[in-house]
Amino acid sequence: MKFKSKTKELKEVILSVSRAVDVKPSTPSLQGIYIKVEEGFCEVIGSDLDLVIKAKLQVDSMVDGECLISSRVLSEVVRKMAPGEVVFSDLGNEVMIETEKSEYKLRKLDHLTYPKALLEKSYKEEESQELAPSELFQALRKVGIAASPEGGKPILTGVYFDNEEEKTTLVSTDSYRLATNTISNLPINDAGIVSYRSLNETIKLFEDSEERIFINSTDRELHFYNDKYYTSVRKLEGSYPEYQALFPKENVFSIEVDKKDILESLDRSTVVAEGFIPVTLKVVNENTLNISSTNKDIGGGVEEIDINILGLEVGDVSDFKISFNPNYLIQGIEVLDGGKAFLRFSGNDKPAVIQGEEETYQYLLMPVRTNE
Repeated sequence: MKFKSKTKELKEVILSVSRAVDVKPSTPSLQGIYIKVEEGFCEVIGSDLDLVIKAKLQVDSMVDGECLISSRVLSEVVRKMAPGEVVFSDLGNEVMIETEKSEYKLRKLDHLTYPKALLEKSYKEEESQELAPSELFQALRKVGIAASPEGGKPILTGVYFDNEEEKTTLVSTDSYRLATNTISNLPINDAGIVSYRSLNETIKLFEDSEERIFINSTDRELHFYNDKYYTSVRKLEGSYPEYQALFPKENVFSIEVDKKDILESLDRSTVVAEGFIPVTLKVVNENTLNISSTNKDIGGGVEEIDINILGLEVGDVSDFKISFNPNYLIQGIEVLDGGKAFLRFSGNDKPAVIQGEEETYQYLLMPVRTNE
């Protein structure tokens, strides 16, 4: 195998594909990036079995072939290459990577041990649908903040695609908060539950693309692709929690607040919170909200902001207090569309619902108990 390419183009595809490779894979071959050159094109593949990323690059091909190279080492080499052209050559047990002023020789892995299923097309192209990615990608980013980190309960690391008639509600939760966003015109109705980490890597690949993007759903995977990139995201098995039942059945009152004001106040008042000490919201009167946080080792801070009380039918709510994880509260407000945030309360021991000016997005946040 031998080919020539622009350094910038090769660097882009290698670094993109390397994001799918696990640093400590279950199978030694999965620590590698698979490279195949054929008929003037170079295909690059990386995977941790849950996520597959493939990229195709047009190159000056001199000798066709294939090889497998450590993703960690190859990524660092191409990341630091100077602009210009690069020549990639197979030397038997090694590959040589040459630029105008540098030369690297890297040991190869055994490409014959790379899982064959990752090299084959696992969907029928004629069953694919063209995707309008903007609405879907924005919605996924909004709900993704509530997904459980990798390593948690597997089903909660995913986004659930709940289909009803012509609308799809995207749902994620880590048991402390829950986010939903309803979108229309998703061209598939059997996406199921998909890892948010894998979906986020897919968004990074395609969000700036001007090419048409296609989506395909099979029994086990969700596929996205265009002429340059392809991702396959494995669906998660299991039943998603009955999320609709978690929303309060009634809303006692709501607070309308300027989104920028509350975010700036939370940022200042939580300086002492260090990311985990609760922040307390206290209604002073129908036009004033206090935001405070106290760290027994450092001190505390209090912020006062203007609000409007909406939908109040139970009388005076002055001195109503409720506390939240500050990071979770800020993240839920940050993603709201428009200049206003609405915090809907059903009691100081019940979850609050946070919404923006668009009612398609809801963020449910559990309160936390304090020692007060």
